[in-house]
Amino acid sequence: MRYVSTRGGAGSVDFEGALLSGYASDGGLFMPQKIPALDSATLQKWSSFSYPELVKQLCSLFISPELIPEAELNGQFLQYFLKKRKKHVTILVGTSGDTGSSAIESVRGEKNVDIFVLLPRGLCSQVQERQMTTVIEDNVHVFITEGNSDEIDEPIKELFADEDFSRRHNLMSLNSINWSRILVQIAHFFYAYFRCAPSMDSTPLPVVEVVVPTGGGGNLTAGCLAQKMGLPIDLVAVVNDNDVVHRAIQQGDLSLSKSVKSTLASAMDIQEPYNMERIFWLFSGSDSNLVRSVMEEFYSAKKVQLPSQLQKKLSEGLQSCSVSDEEIVQTMRRCWEDNRYLLCPHSATAVCYHYKHSSCHPSTPRCCLAPASPVKFENAVLKADLTLDVSPEIKKLKDMETRSCALKRGDDWAKLLRQQIEAVAKQRNPTPS
Repeated sequence: MRYVSTRGGAGSVDFEGALLSGYASDGGLFMPQKIPALDSATLQKWSSFSYPELVKQLCSLFISPELIPEAELNGQFLQYFLKKRKKHVTILVGTSGDTGSSAIESVRGEKNVDIFVLLPRGLCSQVQERQMTTVIEDNVHVFITEGNSDEIDEPIKELFADEDFSRRHNLMSLNSINWSRILVQIAHFFYAYFRCAPSMDSTPLPVVEVVVPTGGGGNLTAGCLAQKMGLPIDLVAVVNDNDVVHRAIQQGDLSLSKSVKSTLASAMDIQEPYNMERIFWLFSGSDSNLVRSVMEEFYSAKKVQLPSQLQKKLSEGLQSCSVSDEEIVQTMRRCWEDNRYLLCPHSATAVCYHYKHSSCHPSTPRCCLAPASPVKFENAVLKADLTLDVSPEIKKLKDMETRSCALKRGDDWAKLLRQQIEAVAKQRNPTPS
């Protein structure tokens, strides 16, 4: 399996090359050159697999056994290659919520990795921020910025675009910029389908509708890939008041609003959903020239009207809707009253769609993806007049030591990041006197 850029201007790479990178050299994102097709017999066989077995089977389709033997697919991909190549990498991550803390947990204390995480001040919940800033490890470097989720991506793009710097420090990403994140998320859709489908014995197999809370579009991209592989699912992208994905799907309008709105579903407060580039590539039939033209115009002018044929395919292949903060609160309250189930505000956007469309297609099962725990969003829970049962582990965060650096508005964030990365590299490999 080889991987190519959505913009067509970079050479193909293997899975290791896609993993140990961020953006492709032409500014695009890596996608599999060929998407495996699964027949009904394979889906029926997979329906009995546990979640770990399902992940392993999916990974075996996208990772050459020459790179990682199937028997070793249970391990961490990153550490597998780093130990094999005796290599050190520098991870750059921009986060609006959970990505940063999960990335930190996956590499904290590792000698062959340094991780630099940028998060927007006041736009993550307190719990999310403390999950990052309380990790006092030599290889973890957290920066709190005076900017929004889209603004923190700019210096990261700049550093990846500097090929010499990127190569010298082995830069890579663990955002859903990175193909490996998308690959593992594909398993969510198969696992959900097998538990929601009323039968695996009918022909054709039944359709399940999957509702996806959408920010940067990584999970939605994984769903589109699962669909292309033959999984019989209908997809719904649900956004908050930052509705650029909704407008792109329904009207072909990929344009920024005047500002990013701060909402209760903070991880979805995004106006530059970079994974839409992958979705455009999928729905355009891998037309890299079209994708390059659209994305270059968008990043230059901050707005673009999608070609009519692409917009038509998007609106036919995806449903979408936008959910307000008021609707999020009402949904959290209703779900608790009806089911004694506490939703996080992001999960509530998907369940809100369900409540609005509960009478539509009653014969089609519907699954709502729940991307986060409500314990991280105390403010939203309180607005819904509900009560949190906070675990001792979360309570401890309030009293733990924190460590972070500030990136102030007006500073050259890319320059400061370069200096920090170079300083850490020099400390790791001091020049002999």
